[in-house]
Amino acid sequence: SEGVFEIPFLGTEVHISFPEFEVMPEGSQMPPHIAALLVYYLGMSDGTPTDGRWLSFAELPDGEFYVQAFRGYTAQVIVRRFADDADGLETAAFSLGAREIPDMADRAWRVPLLPRIPVALLWWNGDDEFGPRADILFDSSASRHLPIDGCAILGSWLTAALGRQAG
Repeated sequence: SEGVFEIPFLGTEVHISFPEFEVMPEGSQMPPHIAALLVYYLGMSDGTPTDGRWLSFAELPDGEFYVQAFRGYTAQVIVRRFADDADGLETAAFSLGAREIPDMADRAWRVPLLPRIPVALLWWNGDDEFGPRADILFDSSASRHLPIDGCAILGSWLTAALGRQAG
């Protein structure tokens, strides 16, 4: 049989044809590695629902090995970009479909990357002793939908999308 899968991805709708597996994002070109990741998600996801338990990248299976690099191209980039503009970070997150999460950090948002892979984007304001800090947490079910390198790519793509939304 043939058809089209419609997948919400970071505030846009992506269409993936079957059986060709052609990826057709709305209004823009999809980089090949992201298109491949979305097709991989379709094949790997076992349908496990989110459970609302947030895990750091290091707590995901095989994440501890790669956590320093992950933070280097996600959290540290977010801090450099939004150090003096937490309101801009919030605006960028909302433009990607985020919703506020109360009581997790100075500011926190749930960002729906893929239907079963939300992340928590956390922000702590700096003070006289420490600079601002950011982190990205994954729903504990994330490893049921993508391997750790796929989660790393999603974190990187989110970071880039936040920067693009902020201008």
